[in-house]
Amino acid sequence: MSVLELIRKNSLIVLIAVIGVGFGLVLMDYADKGSMIGRDAYIEVNGTGYSYPDTLSLGEGGRNYIQELQSATYGKLRDRFDTNDDDQLSADETAAMQAYAQQHPEYDRLVNLLQDTLQLWCYGGSEEAELNIAVNRAVLQQEAAQLGIAPSREQIDAYIQAMPAFRKSDGSFDQALYHRMSGTYKGVANNAQEAAFRSLVADVMVWEVLTAMLTDDLRYQGKSTSALIDAMTQKLSGKTAWLPASAVSAPADPSEEEIKAYWDGHKENYKSTERRIVSLYTLTPAKESSLEALMATADIIMQDLSLANGKGFDKLLEGAAENPENEAFTYKTADGSSHTTYALCTRAEAPAELQAEVNHNGKRVALADIAFTEVETAPAPADYEAAAQAGKADDLAGITQVRGYFTSDAGNLVFLRVEAIEVPQVLPYEAAREQALADLKKERADNALEIAANKLYDEMKAAEAEGIDAVFAKAAAAGAAVEDFGPVGIGIMAGNDVPAHLETQALLSVPSGKLAPIIITPEGARISAVTRRTCEDSQEYNAQKAFIMIPSQNEQLRSMLVLDWLSNAYRRLHVTLPPRNNQ
Repeated sequence: MSVLELIRKNSLIVLIAVIGVGFGLVLMDYADKGSMIGRDAYIEVNGTGYSYPDTLSLGEGGRNYIQELQSATYGKLRDRFDTNDDDQLSADETAAMQAYAQQHPEYDRLVNLLQDTLQLWCYGGSEEAELNIAVNRAVLQQEAAQLGIAPSREQIDAYIQAMPAFRKSDGSFDQALYHRMSGTYKGVANNAQEAAFRSLVADVMVWEVLTAMLTDDLRYQGKSTSALIDAMTQKLSGKTAWLPASAVSAPADPSEEEIKAYWDGHKENYKSTERRIVSLYTLTPAKESSLEALMATADIIMQDLSLANGKGFDKLLEGAAENPENEAFTYKTADGSSHTTYALCTRAEAPAELQAEVNHNGKRVALADIAFTEVETAPAPADYEAAAQAGKADDLAGITQVRGYFTSDAGNLVFLRVEAIEVPQVLPYEAAREQALADLKKERADNALEIAANKLYDEMKAAEAEGIDAVFAKAAAAGAAVEDFGPVGIGIMAGNDVPAHLETQALLSVPSGKLAPIIITPEGARISAVTRRTCEDSQEYNAQKAFIMIPSQNEQLRSMLVLDWLSNAYRRLHVTLPPRNNQ
């Protein structure tokens, strides 16, 4: 059943499209998706929770169904012309298949619909495409329920039967494919899998209807689109000059006064490396206990430590170890202290104990990385050392300095506390001189190249009236390497035969015979001009443009409008994603 037939048979949809309001025409034919308040919701859309299995079914399951339908559609078309069943088509068989496909556009239409749908459903707020698919299908189902445009069982049946994917060469319905999609085995249907497959088909149907409602007959103007595609696929030929940095005379070495003045103006670039003092508190479960059981005690310790604002860690550990209600553990170090404090060091200088990796939010992370990246404030080392000598270092601590607990490879629980942070300071001139000298020399070399390149470019621009050969003769005289290029495509169609640092897109901004904007890199400068532009005008190209490229441009235009609607739906339906560390 086509989208237009679905709309005609559900005239209320047309009314909804016109006035923007309405209620259900038929009940939704999705798998049981009631309010899941009592269930463990992994995502939530419009107040309805979807558990992790539901999300997996909508996302990964939906993607797999779409890809299998695409494959089946292509397979049906190929098999029709694969006369010797070798899964390969000869040139004659391919030509016959293409001719048939032009007479039966429903094959390409279904494949393109599925491909475009999957691509748009992958859009969303997660880095995981499957999670975005699940969320977008949930949004679609909620929207369909509110607008009353969900198809009935009979309409889904008719849509499946009309799909080229389920059409055998003799025109009969491919029952075996449906059984595979619905999980039927030895005549027994898998109700859950069949419901999931039919739910996917229903979502595709609703997506078609919503897209038609939103975009109507939106399209670019035909002649403008054709001209745009010609411009996008044109081939460029021309001349280009490469002035290497080595061809520019090196500037004189700076004087001591110039180096010092440069350092004085760029002091923020020359700082010492941050250093920190870090303490580790290690809890080892007793023989009769386990690491998992000890975590409950560690939670209590962390709560008490938070109430104490990070102070009194030693006493808290001692009290927790003596409490018979807690899991038994030891925490004393070899010297009898409750923790080990490591001397002031940079991240690179951190001792082996701090380089050890622990489990942190499902990842393997070095303790030093946690200490140097997750704590922002702590006392200055001088203040900490003075307090430590007076036996009052603990008085300076705050809960924001504490991170933990983490499970170690040794079977322990580890807390860490950053005791002090030495903020990077501007290095004195003597310590920063060599780096400042290197930076100044590089800057002067870059400036020399830029000055020389821009001077050459101005000279070449002034010679444009004399012709392109005269223009590039000046480049050759200045030591630049001149060569012809092309014909090459533009953008992603440029290929690998384009000279280095030649940006074909920049050539579009100027007429033929005029210099494109100069491109300056640390290695050299590139100056180019187009001398000839060509567009293909073959029957094959014009057919491809008419049947593939122009429709593709129109689909992109409609897709942008649909994505705008989808973004708005996220806000309207209060979409809630799982925490990032669960993705």
